[in-house]
Amino acid sequence: MEFQSTKNDRQSLGLTLYMDGFAAVKEVRRLVTESIIEEVHFLDIAEQIEPVSIVVRGLTMVEQIYDPGLLASGRLLESYIGDMVTIRNLELGEETQMRLLSVSPGIIGERIETLEILMNPAGELILPPMPESFKLKPSVSWKIAPELLNREVHVSYLMQGLDWEVHYVLEIRGETFSLAGWMNIHNQTGVDFQDTRLKLVAGQINRQGSSQLYEEAHMLLAKSMPVRESFEKRRFADNQVYTLGHQLDLLDGQSKQFSFLSAQDIAFKKVYKVQKASKHAKLGLLISNTEENSLGIPLPKGVVKVYELDRDGELEFTGEDAIGHTPIDEKLTLLIGEAFDVISESREMAREKRGGQEYVTYRYELRNGKQENIRIDISHAIYEPLWKMESSTHDYEVKNTSEVEFSVRVAAGKSVVVEFTYKVDKQANLT
Repeated sequence: MEFQSTKNDRQSLGLTLYMDGFAAVKEVRRLVTESIIEEVHFLDIAEQIEPVSIVVRGLTMVEQIYDPGLLASGRLLESYIGDMVTIRNLELGEETQMRLLSVSPGIIGERIETLEILMNPAGELILPPMPESFKLKPSVSWKIAPELLNREVHVSYLMQGLDWEVHYVLEIRGETFSLAGWMNIHNQTGVDFQDTRLKLVAGQINRQGSSQLYEEAHMLLAKSMPVRESFEKRRFADNQVYTLGHQLDLLDGQSKQFSFLSAQDIAFKKVYKVQKASKHAKLGLLISNTEENSLGIPLPKGVVKVYELDRDGELEFTGEDAIGHTPIDEKLTLLIGEAFDVISESREMAREKRGGQEYVTYRYELRNGKQENIRIDISHAIYEPLWKMESSTHDYEVKNTSEVEFSVRVAAGKSVVVEFTYKVDKQANLT
């Protein structure tokens, strides 16, 4: 005999969402039968389940069968191939009986009376009633050794169609800012999840072959807004896990937002960045993710929208940037736009060959049109593999084998010239 298990048998449900558009489902169902059964049909599962990922505890299985359901693309019509169907043309008031021969790429049938072949006949396609054995939605069936069931069965599987992303809203007020973090979850699985435990995993999970918040103004932080600890944060393996402190309902097609971060009085530094091709400097916000700086939590990757308080008391949008996963005690820089009045002009001044060496002189002129002193970082790329700095007007830091960085202070309304010479070992580069 067979037994059908539905969501009504569910004792508990948990979801773990990953940032690459997939999730792990963990169900516990109580299976109680009145007679000995040999097959269990597990219904009410997600449409985009990965059948090979299913793990079952509590049943001794002999065989597993996955049925994607007749509502899967094309399968409903395909199940009627060879059967008699009706084409009802309401405009002509006619009905035509035909045998269904093909449904892809179009409807092809054989007229019963004349045996003529009809291609995409005009009208409404009427199908015979479906047999009770037909399954419209996905299901998994397990053949088991005959027994009477009265036990909890734990079922886990992976699926597509559930994903999450992070959006941040940063509000600058003078020398500090407030930061709100929102987790945005999307359900496009074709199934509802009710009374569900929720975990979110921030990190890169290796797999083989496999929206933006609408009312942002409502999410801007007021000074009286308390820190809300909706999520418990902890490490698991090499990832960061956020566990929602309450169960939730997440219906098919829904998106939900949850606040996981609300921090105040975070200090930052403004820095202006230029490269070889820069005309206007890019404005960056340099932030330390430390407890001393009112942060000190793992920040999942996401988009940060930046607002700043104008002199008239209104908040204005000033730019946005994407950040990667940022651990505790790390620094991050948000590049939010170009500075109108911070100018960079750069050019190669000379390139001389002396023996097996080539000497390259480069010059940056930095102009600060602002009414305040600023810091400008020059990120200069050197593409030759073997080089050495010979002279420089300013201190510098070698970031890697192909990049050197200068940090220059420029007074309000002033300009500064940075010039440096490096030599390239041409003979060594040739070998």
